[in-house]
Amino acid sequence: MVDDPDALLETFSAYTYAYNKCASWGYHNKSTNKVLNHHATYKQIREDMPEFPSALIQCARDCACEALKATKCKVIPKRKEFSAMRYNKQVITVNLIHGIATIASIAGRIKAQFSLPKVYEKYLTWTLKSSNLQYREQTKEFYLLVQVESLDPPMQDDVSILGIDRGIKNIAVCSDNTFFGASKVKNVRCKYKRLRAKLQSKGTKSAKRLLKRMSGKERRFQTDVNHCISKEIVSKPNTIFVLEDLSGIRPSKKEGSSKGKTMNFWLSSWSFFQLEQFIEYKAEDQGKVVLKVDPAYTSQECSNCGKINKNNRRGLRYKCSCGLELNADLNAARNIANRGMSVVSRVLSTTHT
Repeated sequence: MVDDPDALLETFSAYTYAYNKCASWGYHNKSTNKVLNHHATYKQIREDMPEFPSALIQCARDCACEALKATKCKVIPKRKEFSAMRYNKQVITVNLIHGIATIASIAGRIKAQFSLPKVYEKYLTWTLKSSNLQYREQTKEFYLLVQVESLDPPMQDDVSILGIDRGIKNIAVCSDNTFFGASKVKNVRCKYKRLRAKLQSKGTKSAKRLLKRMSGKERRFQTDVNHCISKEIVSKPNTIFVLEDLSGIRPSKKEGSSKGKTMNFWLSSWSFFQLEQFIEYKAEDQGKVVLKVDPAYTSQECSNCGKINKNNRRGLRYKCSCGLELNADLNAARNIANRGMSVVSRVLSTTHT
């Protein structure tokens, strides 16, 4: 609830004016330098809008320069009137515990009250870094997005390693025999694939609108699955999680045809990197570590004797001449764990010497 919503709406308009002024100067002078932009535009903006807080002018200028840098000054970055405004500590005070914020505007400080969702109560003691104020025209509501930070939790001393293999048949397989199957995910992705093809062939305006809504639902489904999997993995008692470095897994245009259309679809459609990111930040929050190792031959190497033979793997089964026979993805996860243990051992031996 905001005491003076009209003043905040006028502040949005003033912020947009300052942003566009700074963006235009930067584009025409091919400069992303914030200092030069400040000297060229600040005085004029203050004369045009003397009631607009100077700190908000600086925020608008910084956003404009960052947008210019992203486009390499090739186009003038445009800003919609009610796009989010960036606030720094000088122009906003937020009390998360009592749900009160005082926000700078063209009419002075405005008091606002908000309710913090229960899921965010664990961040009440964290330090506020920056804020963004949003306005949704459809609902005529203001949203305050805050960024908070805390000191890194102390790293756990004991060493307990878990290898994690990510793939197509199983989203993730852990070296402790935990499987996260992909059957449900595949069914959903195939359903969206069929719907996309049907709507794209139709080509009407309503079909395009439905495609846009559908893409959002598919993306949210994927994010939710990755959140659930990463949460369950990080909650395990292990302190070190080892992943393969899959930075080059997506097929390029030249090599794509050699893998086949079906394999290319699955490699390109599932977000392996997002799952990795979720595991990393959730592990860091608990003082745990994520390591990445070379993925070469993890599916062909025997986790028992170390021999590498591509003929040992037949589909989802792995059978070695040493007598080992188990799920191929589980074998890969154990190889990843072994490589992680090798890295940790080298680090510990170096530390002790």
